[in-house]
Amino acid sequence: MKNLKKWIGACLCLLCLCFVVGCSFGTTGKEPTDIEKDPTIIEIQNDITETYKKISSGCVGVYATAGSSGSVGSGVVYKEENGLYYVVTNHHVIEDMTTVRIYRGGSRYIKAKVVGSDAKNDIAVLTFSLDLFGGADVYVNDIFSYEDEIVSVGQTVLAIGCPLGLENYNTLTTGVVSRVTKTQIQTNAEINPGNSGGGLFNVSGRLIGINTKKEVYTPSEENGVVIDIPVEGLGYAIHLDVVKKCIKDIESKKGEVTRPLLGITVMAVNRYISTKDAEQYIELLPNAIEQALVVTDVNDGVAKKAGVLANDIILKANDMDIVLTTDLSSILNLMLPGDIFKLEVYRPSIKQTKTFTITLE
Repeated sequence: MKNLKKWIGACLCLLCLCFVVGCSFGTTGKEPTDIEKDPTIIEIQNDITETYKKISSGCVGVYATAGSSGSVGSGVVYKEENGLYYVVTNHHVIEDMTTVRIYRGGSRYIKAKVVGSDAKNDIAVLTFSLDLFGGADVYVNDIFSYEDEIVSVGQTVLAIGCPLGLENYNTLTTGVVSRVTKTQIQTNAEINPGNSGGGLFNVSGRLIGINTKKEVYTPSEENGVVIDIPVEGLGYAIHLDVVKKCIKDIESKKGEVTRPLLGITVMAVNRYISTKDAEQYIELLPNAIEQALVVTDVNDGVAKKAGVLANDIILKANDMDIVLTTDLSSILNLMLPGDIFKLEVYRPSIKQTKTFTITLE
């Protein structure tokens, strides 16, 4: 009897000890870190989850075929008119393909029609209608209902697409904006083949760009041998400003959009003219001399017809300062035949500035 009392007493002590230490026996979870408990971090995570739920039904897969050839990409629904949904994707996803289908997960393949495309800017527009097997309602990211979003380096972004195939339909990756130019958004959000044409969104769910490519390798020479070095975190999306202009042109033309050429070749001025010779007109240049552009060659075309000569220094195009070759191409790549193009140059031979009004062909 005395031993029984001792055994009961020991059990009661052990039970009390469990309550004292918080009954931690069998607990496998770990205490969240200070960062994980940060209200700001929790809010961002919740925002991303809710945003994905809202916009993912407006993100689609694109499956294009021609004979035995095929291509897989992604797309974003940007408009709905009388039951007809409009999708923006990349031109290279549907290029040279004869049949295009929209994929909405499971076994839902819906026949699509190509409205048109812009090869220069790698944008294409498709349409489709829901059938009995169309699946859930479609979210429309109405990019023309709001002003262009301000995109800043460091902001969180979401990429949604079908990396490596439709079996990875509507895969979400996140990252930040790494760099912004007039035409592109660089991001470290992971994208892969199959993400082409998919959307790059901000945390509120607004489309800010269309994913188009990534850097995979960069060449490097070692002991006379060129090798490829892997590159990480260098993905690119077409800026929404460019996307919207291309969509408008495609819808207007209802077919292939051809961008005009000036018929000139340009080069950074410091690679073509010595610094000593360039000093006479450096004050007219919009930026440092090593960034200005010089016309190195004039082919038969609209620029030659207008009177542009080799060695002209390009100052402005359509009243915008021209510093880099991408500044010039970003303007030309959004123009159409018949548009008026104004080019301002400095001509060293006569030490004068000249302005040309060119009708593009």
